[in-house]
Amino acid sequence: MNVANHATLIGSLLRDPELYEAPGALPRAKFTLLQRPRLAEPGQPRDPQAKQLTVRCVAWWDLAHRIAETLQANDRVIVVGHLTQRVHQPPGESAARLLVELTVEAIGTLV
Repeated sequence: MNVANHATLIGSLLRDPELYEAPGALPRAKFTLLQRPRLAEPGQPRDPQAKQLTVRCVAWWDLAHRIAETLQANDRVIVVGHLTQRVHQPPGESAARLLVELTVEAIGTLV
């Protein structure tokens, strides 16, 4: 694994994970992680200028099934994986988009 694109993120799921299973294809779960800036000090409001980060995540095989069965929107998680990029051209659009995803290797809930 390339260490340069290895990432560990803490955040909340924006929506319930979606499980995709097609004949002849690997099962995968997709979800979006919302990472908010940390508080400056406990009990203090967040900096309104601080940016939130949303990251598309994808998990494969058995991990995809476990994520879809056990996690739901607003769950706070820690996700370990590696960043991948791909080019996507939506139907009907002339411009292609560069998408960056986190391929999940491990995930756990936080209290």
